[in-house]
Amino acid sequence: MTFLENTYQKFESKITIFLEASNWQWRVVVVSGMMMLLSFFNNTMPFDDFKLYYEEVIVKRDEFFLYKVTRDRAKNLTEHRVYLEPASNNRVFRLTLPVIVKVLHIRHVSIFIYGLQLVLGVLLYFLLTRFLFQLLNDKVATFLSMIALSCIYFGSAFFIENCGYGDFYTFFFLFLGMYFRNPLIIFASIFAATWCDERAAVASGLVFLWWWISPTIKDNRKISFIPSWQMITVALGVIAYGGLRLYLMKYVGMSATYKEGEFMQMIHDSWRSFGFKFTWVLEGFWLVMLLAFGILYSNKEYQKLILVAGGTLAMVFLGMTTYDSTRSGSYVFPMIFLGLMIVQTQLSNRQLRIVLTLVALLCFLHPLATKTRGVGYFLM
Repeated sequence: MTFLENTYQKFESKITIFLEASNWQWRVVVVSGMMMLLSFFNNTMPFDDFKLYYEEVIVKRDEFFLYKVTRDRAKNLTEHRVYLEPASNNRVFRLTLPVIVKVLHIRHVSIFIYGLQLVLGVLLYFLLTRFLFQLLNDKVATFLSMIALSCIYFGSAFFIENCGYGDFYTFFFLFLGMYFRNPLIIFASIFAATWCDERAAVASGLVFLWWWISPTIKDNRKISFIPSWQMITVALGVIAYGGLRLYLMKYVGMSATYKEGEFMQMIHDSWRSFGFKFTWVLEGFWLVMLLAFGILYSNKEYQKLILVAGGTLAMVFLGMTTYDSTRSGSYVFPMIFLGLMIVQTQLSNRQLRIVLTLVALLCFLHPLATKTRGVGYFLM
């Protein structure tokens, strides 16, 4: 037995023993959280905002950065305000959090929103663990997948994003739209997600693909063009958002403020570093996605290939149309689960574990690009 084989066998054996306990899912949650924290060893700049958060919220007893916009919007949901900070002006139609603050009469917005985010982040990890186990039917593969997910922005946003962007809440609601099958829950989740961030309206298309393609992978059948209730509900959630937004724009006078020429300038700047922006969104999960593309092509499932590859690449490309490309591109996360499903159908448990070990290692070692300052700042 070679050195690598012996090392991996010991590694896998220890994980298997660790996951034999009845509370194995919570063990996965705890270890994933620890690995997420440790993954910042090679880029500690994201932690700089915690110092700023402390000074503004605890010392000055004010709201930090975009939490101020949430506070202002909660006071008057439809008021038109113009801020000096461009990111603040883009939040006119991001009303989910302001509504929560308004309904619950929250006084300390920064503390409440971030505190709730931490609690829901733990819940997300637990739901993800259950969700992955249903897909992979293997505890070790689930464990490795969770470590990998916790080390990319999708899995770490609940902790590291403390500026009030609300990315975690959008991810959370979109995931609930995949986790539950009940149409009412799906509709509410999609509707809430779109009012957290308008990018969720685009990402809902990937949730739609999830409900369209995942049953065909599970049952090993071809694509059906008869929509399920889940697919219809996702579409209705986006339509409801679009209809209400148009109403607010036409009859209430709400409108977002953008700089002239900003969109084309962002695309121009993004293409100069597209290699970073493509890689930094999925990190090690590109290995899973490329394997999935190859499997679909090899099996001549061209319709699924077009949908899965097209959805993945389209979302990553759209992420490049903004400066915060890691945050925007991370909305591609529903495709990760489709990729895992596809790969799982063609690999043995041992092969899948080896692949996911490499994915987890790559995600852990890859610096998280939420904040890099300097030249790389716009790769956040």
